[in-house]
Amino acid sequence: MPCGVKFKNKLIHYLSQYDCFCVLDSNFEDEKEKFSFLAAFKQSNELINSHNLFTDLDSYINNNLDWIFGFLSYDIKNKIENLSSNNSDYQKFPLLHFFVPEILIKINSNDIEFLYNNHILNSEIEKIFNKICSLNFKNTTRHSIKFQSRVSKEQYISNIESIKQHLQLGDIYELNYCQEFYANNIKINPYQLFIDLNNQSKAPYSGLYKINNHLCLCASPERFIKKSNNKLISQPIKGTIKRLNNKKLDLKNKDILLNSSKDFSENIMIVDLVRNDLSRIAIPLSVKVDELAGLYTYQDVHHLISTISCEIKSETLFSDIIKSLFPMGSMTGAPKVRAMELIEKYENTRRGIYSGSIGYIDPQKNFDFNVVIRSIFYNFQTNYLSFMVGGAITIESDPEAEYEECLSKVQSIINVLS
Repeated sequence: MPCGVKFKNKLIHYLSQYDCFCVLDSNFEDEKEKFSFLAAFKQSNELINSHNLFTDLDSYINNNLDWIFGFLSYDIKNKIENLSSNNSDYQKFPLLHFFVPEILIKINSNDIEFLYNNHILNSEIEKIFNKICSLNFKNTTRHSIKFQSRVSKEQYISNIESIKQHLQLGDIYELNYCQEFYANNIKINPYQLFIDLNNQSKAPYSGLYKINNHLCLCASPERFIKKSNNKLISQPIKGTIKRLNNKKLDLKNKDILLNSSKDFSENIMIVDLVRNDLSRIAIPLSVKVDELAGLYTYQDVHHLISTISCEIKSETLFSDIIKSLFPMGSMTGAPKVRAMELIEKYENTRRGIYSGSIGYIDPQKNFDFNVVIRSIFYNFQTNYLSFMVGGAITIESDPEAEYEECLSKVQSIINVLS
């Protein structure tokens, strides 16, 4: 275990004292990245639930040429399209939140680096470092949380049959249908729970985000959008099969996924959607598919992931990119607007931060944002705990198989909660 892993686990417990912080963890998956782990805390200013959302967000970024961390909730869709969110909001996360940290810790393998504002003394940083290093905590916390589904399995299957009627009529080509699992009056140590979840999943776009009483414990395998200089990269996931303990059977499952016409067609449809979204802001003829339906293996599942990229003009605003791409097509379906209308009809929980995005913007206005999936949401005030999961419904979907796929996607969450 690299010393960076030990330090970051202690750091997560140390951060529990702050009302606002953001941790982003790639779990050392990408050696090309400059850092594997970021922890931002002691916010100096913030942007939250703005009325003139996109104008204020662009102004906020331009006025703070520093590291910025934040999230966008799924329901920002209503600011982009003529849509509404009328389902019950049990999580009650803000619509969006961005902040500039006074202290940022970067970890890459064994290297630990502190970045901090000029008014903070070196002695204060040394004191924080020593406090983190001296922390002791239990390596695991046993939970036995009994959670229930917001929709019964029977209703879930019935809803998929109804969605398939829309598919047969050509109303949509694909729809991402999600369900919520929840538990009331739960008191937990969410910081150790995140460490357990992170150790279980080792997902490359993991994150822990706290804003007042709200906490998102994210073990996402999916990147939404990354900007590096004038290049944008999106990496949607479509196509999933569970992993098996038996190596031969696990290899067989890989082959099944690679040869699945249903999963491949799901992936192709979302690739086309992302290409179309990117083309709105891309330099003409710069949109390309770098990888189509590549097989990637994680702790509990195998996924098919595509990579689509484009070049943009240097003056392109952050809001232009978000308005063109958000919500991510992998979490809506196609056509996107009609799919979102039907999501509102058939789901019975407001998604909130789920299928939203958490990430950072650096001082050069490069950024990286994930897709908030495989996540636990916790409210300290109400002691409400929940997680959501879904999948792409196509004309070939078998409702029973879709339900089982949902459970395989959240196996890491189920394991740490029970």
